[in-house]
Amino acid sequence: MVKRIVLTGGPGSGKTSVLEKIKQVYSSEGYKVIIVPETATELMNNGITFKDGSISLLDFQELVMRLQLAKEEVVERAIELSNSDKVIVVYDRGTIDNTAYIKKEEFEEILARLNNVKSFADLMNKYDLVINLVGREDFYTTENNKARSESANEALKLGDTTLKCWLGHKLVKIVLPKDTIEEKTNEVLNIINELLKEKQVKRQEKYSVDLRNSDLEKVREIGKAMQIEQTYLSSDDSTEKRIRKVSFNDCVSYIFTVFKKLSDGSKVIVSEKQIDKKLYDNLMEFRDSKYESIRKIRYYFCYQGEYFNLDIFEDGQDIGILEINVGEDEKVVTPAFIAVLEKVSDNELYFNKNIARKKGQKLEKKHD
Repeated sequence: MVKRIVLTGGPGSGKTSVLEKIKQVYSSEGYKVIIVPETATELMNNGITFKDGSISLLDFQELVMRLQLAKEEVVERAIELSNSDKVIVVYDRGTIDNTAYIKKEEFEEILARLNNVKSFADLMNKYDLVINLVGREDFYTTENNKARSESANEALKLGDTTLKCWLGHKLVKIVLPKDTIEEKTNEVLNIINELLKEKQVKRQEKYSVDLRNSDLEKVREIGKAMQIEQTYLSSDDSTEKRIRKVSFNDCVSYIFTVFKKLSDGSKVIVSEKQIDKKLYDNLMEFRDSKYESIRKIRYYFCYQGEYFNLDIFEDGQDIGILEINVGEDEKVVTPAFIAVLEKVSDNELYFNKNIARKKGQKLEKKHD
């Protein structure tokens, strides 16, 4: 088992202290823990910087990306050579963090300069989990990092921008400011424990949304949009198979997912991988004739430290679906700019597979 985790956040959000604790805790539990230090800081501390005017910010970010990808390649080779079957890789920032410092078109220019990166989606999908640490102005310091020059306020703004860069990743967890670094570290450890146990401590809640009375401009302003085309494939009674075409940041990726149906009627993912367009087109030949393809726009955004999805379906209906993961006894606070109608987590009419079913087909009775 190998899990790849990105620890990100604005300058001074506590990443260094948290990384030390992660290595200490999981090494003692028998994991091989590989910590990959922040690349931009590494370059600047060794004399390669844009701040002296010797190179442009764009060229510096290209160098950051090249070194980051090289380090990740070395890590993957080290994992291959290792005899450990329990590996945790933690990156102090990942490749997507670069987009917090440059414009979208500049990031695309950097990708064009590289010949070993296919798309933004390829970079995003390399990691199993992204943990974003939110900083606090009164905890900010430059004493433990000589490459840091931002003010406390600038550091907080960079933190917000960094979080928005990762919107759209399948698993983003946000750790809000705490009174002590120990509290923040403990929450990070709990999040990693969820990943390692491959179960969700938090449950997914769904709410129907009145789109006509929701501020969708606000959603577009603070979030990111992903276009999804989802198709169900023919499968036996014990499994469910689907393929997705995902358009995000002007890039298209294709994902094949296999679920195992459990005896209680729920299901778990047993395989999920990115495929190429040729295989996607071939798999489309095996689509289940009882279902239409679902086409929707999914908006990812944050509100009061929580991560939301809002699905708006292509069929033009005025009802959307809002999703949030919540813990036991955790109060759900829905965004003020979203006109929530009712909770529909257990309403089979709102399961994606039932939305896709053709007229006359029976309803699915458990989560999709």
